[in-house]
Amino acid sequence: MNENVKINNFNIKIKSFFRRVFLDKVIIAYLLVLLLFVAGEIFLKGFLTFSHVMAVLQASFFVGIIALAQTFVVISGKEDFDLSVGATLTVGVLLGAAILNGKNTNIFYALIAVLIAGFIFGTINGLGIAYLGISPLIMTLALAMVIEGILLFVTKGFLYGKASSVLELIGKDFLNIKLFGHLLKIPWVNIIWLVLLLLSVLILNRTRVGLVLRGVGSNIRAAELLGVRVKMVKTLVYSFSGMVSAFMGLLLLGYVGTPNISLGLGHKINYPMLSIIAVIIGGIGGGHGSYVGAVAGSIFVVTLNSILTTLGFDDGSRMAISGVVLLILLIAYTRRSKNI
Repeated sequence: MNENVKINNFNIKIKSFFRRVFLDKVIIAYLLVLLLFVAGEIFLKGFLTFSHVMAVLQASFFVGIIALAQTFVVISGKEDFDLSVGATLTVGVLLGAAILNGKNTNIFYALIAVLIAGFIFGTINGLGIAYLGISPLIMTLALAMVIEGILLFVTKGFLYGKASSVLELIGKDFLNIKLFGHLLKIPWVNIIWLVLLLLSVLILNRTRVGLVLRGVGSNIRAAELLGVRVKMVKTLVYSFSGMVSAFMGLLLLGYVGTPNISLGLGHKINYPMLSIIAVIIGGIGGGHGSYVGAVAGSIFVVTLNSILTTLGFDDGSRMAISGVVLLILLIAYTRRSKNI
C-alpha cells in the first residue's frame, strides 16, 4: 500500500514538473532554439560548429539589443510596443558616422550625441503616450515616419562619415581564447550582449526599478494608488528605449563600417517587427517576463532566417515561411496563455 502511495506521489511530481516546464515560455523558447540548431545541422553540415554558432549569435545580437529596448516597454504596459526603434537606430548610425568620421578620438563625443538624440526621440514618444493619451502603436509609428522624413530631408541621399577603427573592432572583431589547443574566436558583441543580459536581469528582478515597471505593467490603477508616478515612469521607459536603439545604431555602424540610411528603416531588416516577435516568443507581457526570453526569441528569428537563406530560398519564400512558422508559434502561445 505504501509502495503504491510512493509511486503515485512520484508520478504526480513528474507530471507537475513537466507541466511547469511546458508552460514556461522561456524554457520553450530555448527548446525551440535548440531544435532549430539541430535542424540546421541536419540540413547544413557544420551548422553546429563553434565558429558558426558564434556567427549566428553575432547576427542575433543586433536584433537582441533592440529587443532589450522592446522588453522594458512591453513589461511596463500590456499593449505597449515601440515601432520607432528602427528609425531611432538609423539616427544612431548616421549621427555616429558623421561625428566619428573615422577618428577614434571622437568616440566619446559620438556616444554622448547618439544617446542624447535617442533620449530626445524616446521622450517625445513617452510624452505623447503618457500625457496626451495617444496609442503607443500610433505614436511610435508616427514618430518613426517623422524621423525617416527628417533623415531623408537632411541627408538628401548623401551620407557623410564612417566608423572608426576601434568601433569596427568592437563590431567585427573577436576575443581569441586558446582552450585545449584549439583557438576559440568569440565576437566582442557577444560579450557585450552577455553583460547587458546580466544587467537587465539584475535591474528587472533585483531592483526597485524593475518592481515599479512590473507593477505599472500589471495594474496601472494599483500602481497609482501606491504613489507611483505612472506617467513619468512610462515616459522614461520610452526615453530608455530611444537611447538603447540609438546606441544599437552606433554598434551597428561598427559592424557595417559605413552609414546606410536603410539599415533600421525596414528596407533590409525590419528591426521593429523582429524585436516584437522576439519578446513575444520569449514570453514577455505586461508586468511579467524577462529579457532572458527575448534573447532566445532573437536567436530564433535570426537563426530561422539564416537557415532559409543558406538553403537558397529567395526573399519572398523566406518571408512566407518565416511568417507561417511565427504565426503558428504566436497562436500556440496565445491559446496556452488563455488555458493557464
